[in-house]
Amino acid sequence: MSVGQVRMRVPEKAKAGEVVTVRVLVTHPMQTMQYRDGKPVERNYVYINRVEATYNGKKVFEAETTQSVSENPLFVFPVKVDAPGIVQITFHDTEGKTFSGQAEIKF
Repeated sequence: MSVGQVRMRVPEKAKAGEVVTVRVLVTHPMQTMQYRDGKPVERNYVYINRVEATYNGKKVFEAETTQSVSENPLFVFPVKVDAPGIVQITFHDTEGKTFSGQAEIKF
């Protein structure tokens, strides 16, 4: 997997009013040191620091993290579904890069 790749898992089908579990994995090294020639030279905190998710355009999940978040973090959160639609997630890192993914909820 390459840096910034987002993989999501949602149930194959859901029913109106059901609470479904969304699982999201993002590939990110979460480096705390900068290296040159295999040797650390300075602290460089690059990590996912904000996560936002929407369902059919409505915000359903938001989190702020610290440098203690693991490499390739997994986020799991519930979403109450009222209609078929799209779960969209965006990860922001401390360098200003964003990584996004989406999954479809089907009825």
